[in-house]
Amino acid sequence: MLATSLALKKAKLTPEKGKSLTVLFNPDEYSISRSVTYASHTVPGLDIPIAQFINGTADTLTMNLFFDTYAAPEGGDTATQLSLLAASALPEVGKPDVRKYTQQVYGMMAVNGDLHAPPRVTFEWGSLKFEGVITSVTQRFTKFTYEGVPVRATLEVTFQSCKAQDAQLREMPRNSPDRTKYKALQDGEQLSAIAYAEYGSCGAWRLIAQENGIENPRALRSGRTIRIPAMLPEESD
Repeated sequence: MLATSLALKKAKLTPEKGKSLTVLFNPDEYSISRSVTYASHTVPGLDIPIAQFINGTADTLTMNLFFDTYAAPEGGDTATQLSLLAASALPEVGKPDVRKYTQQVYGMMAVNGDLHAPPRVTFEWGSLKFEGVITSVTQRFTKFTYEGVPVRATLEVTFQSCKAQDAQLREMPRNSPDRTKYKALQDGEQLSAIAYAEYGSCGAWRLIAQENGIENPRALRSGRTIRIPAMLPEESD
C-alpha cells in the first residue's frame, strides 16, 4: 500500500565554516541566471560587426525566504519547530523576535576570521545544490507586536556561484585549443600576445602568421580579421 503522505523536504543553507540553517518556510520560487559579454568589432566590407566573446559570468541564484515567529513554521530543525510551535500559542507579548532567525542568514555575509572573507554557502533543496557566496540580502519586516517587535519578515537573498580554487583547478581543461577562431585585430595588437592568450606560448605566433600569410608581424593593420587555427598537442611543445 502506498503511503498517503510524504515528508516535507526542507531547504537548508550550510556555510563553509559553521552550522547548517534549515529555513522556516521553503521558498515559493527561485531564479537562476547567467550572462556572457561580447565585444563588437567593425570590419571594413562586412554588413555587421563581428562579435567576439570576452568572458562569462558566474551563475546567480535569487529567491525570497519567508520567516514568521507569530505562527508555527513548516520547516526549521526539530528544536526550532518545537520552540516556535509553543510560542504560537502564546499571547502577542510572548512572540519571539523574528530577527533571531533572519540574522543567521544576514550573518553569512560577514567576514570569517579564519577565511578572511565571507564563507561560501551551499543552498540545498530537493534536486538543487547551489554552492556560492551570498552577495546581497534585503530584509523586509511586515508584521510587529504592539510593542514594535518584528515577528514576520521576507528576505530577498542573492547567491553568486563560487567554488574553491582547488576544485576549479581540477575542473579546468588542460588540453590545447581544439577549435579554429577568428579575431579582429585591434590597434597595436601583437601576434605574440594573441598566441600567449590562445595557446599559452608567445612562440606560437608563427603558427598564426603562417595560417594568415603574414610576412611582417610588426606591420599589422587594425581591423583586419585573422584566423587563429586549432593547435594540436604536438604543436604546443
